Amino acid sequence: MNTWFYFHVVLAVIVLYKDHNGTLEESLNNFEKSIGLYTEVDTTDTDEAPYYIPPIEEAIDSSFILPDSLKIKKENK
Repeated sequence: MNTWFYFHVVLAVIVLYKDHNGTLEESLNNFEKSIGLYTEVDTTDTDEAPYYIPPIEEAIDSSFILPDSLKIKKENK
């Protein structure tokens, strides 16, 4: 029972120490490579979105689907 507790405490101390020294990411990458899970970092640089959807300028009135008794009566200005 205490073994798991101390294992987690030691692991947390190791992670904090490596993070403080700035070697945590390198160590995790090496671990991932050793077990075959490492994937290359995506370095593609995209400045623009692949497509553009212009903003809707007019409000869309969706009350046309309501029955007549529930529709909001619009006043002409």
